[in-house]
Amino acid sequence: MSLRYCLSCKKICDKQTTLVSTQVFQCHTCRKPLVYFGREEGSISIESVLADYDALNPYNPIADFKGIIKDYENPQIDMGVIECEEILKHDPDNQESLRYLSKHYWAKGSVEKSLYYMDKINQINSVISEDMDYYINLLIIQKRYQAIITLLSKYQDSIAKFLGYHYYAISYLGLNQFKEALNYFYQAYHSCDDMKRKKKIKKMIRYLSAILDQPTQ
Repeated sequence: MSLRYCLSCKKICDKQTTLVSTQVFQCHTCRKPLVYFGREEGSISIESVLADYDALNPYNPIADFKGIIKDYENPQIDMGVIECEEILKHDPDNQESLRYLSKHYWAKGSVEKSLYYMDKINQINSVISEDMDYYINLLIIQKRYQAIITLLSKYQDSIAKFLGYHYYAISYLGLNQFKEALNYFYQAYHSCDDMKRKKKIKKMIRYLSAILDQPTQ
């Protein structure tokens, strides 16, 4: 039997947790009808999902840092980097300097260095809401999906509900934990107000349903 979703209990229901009454599928716990979007055959890869993620994500690093990239073409601006590095020698937990250097190296195209400084900010528990999309972008590029899950659990009040569910879904998909990914894609779908986004998420749900409906070897 295909997996279905209970909006009330916010969980995936399988054969053991589903009641069938006059062709209506109900949750075994709350007895409410279950949601099912069908299945869509085809190949699915983390690369294709991340392509949709980029389209869904409201954070646009290239556009947001266009001015910074332009500024950093001026050698005089690099004095800011020198100053921040000097500050960190005496105050290694100075979050303003860590944040500045992270975004400087992002603008320069160095993801590893940019992520290094964001990890430092996280280690001193100083990640703020404005950092979340940027930080998660870096982690996704490096395919550090478990780190994203840990980050979301740690700062769950610092990110919008829809984006939280969506990042969880992406992360579990990256870890090949398809049932958990499906659960969070359902939650992302039902917390999203944008019809274009919902259409894309629904397609992901259908793909994952097809994968999970396949018989186990």
